[in-house]
Amino acid sequence: MSKDTEQSKVREAMLQYLTSGVEGPREVARVTLSSKNQITLPVAMVRRLGLKPGRRLMLRLEDGRIILRPEPEDWVEYLRGSAKGVYGKTREEMDAYVRRERASWRRRREKIGS
Repeated sequence: MSKDTEQSKVREAMLQYLTSGVEGPREVARVTLSSKNQITLPVAMVRRLGLKPGRRLMLRLEDGRIILRPEPEDWVEYLRGSAKGVYGKTREEMDAYVRRERASWRRRREKIGS
């Protein structure tokens, strides 16, 4: 096997590793970790995501991979609707949930006070 063929197979395996389990359009880039544990993001990806200097990013370790995502600019908007139905589906169910919670607070306070 020639050196070019070996390098091609290594690149192919690396690409497979980097993109396995990723949904949607894929872009892969190679970066180097500096002695200060820093990386430089490829400008094409930064532009595609519309990132500006000072923008915060979130890291998540998942199955031996680091997932890097822009932090939402507005957490309220990002989380809006995520708890839908958790406290009840109707206004009456939600009100009943709040009454039960408040009653449990009172019982806890009374128990501590006695």
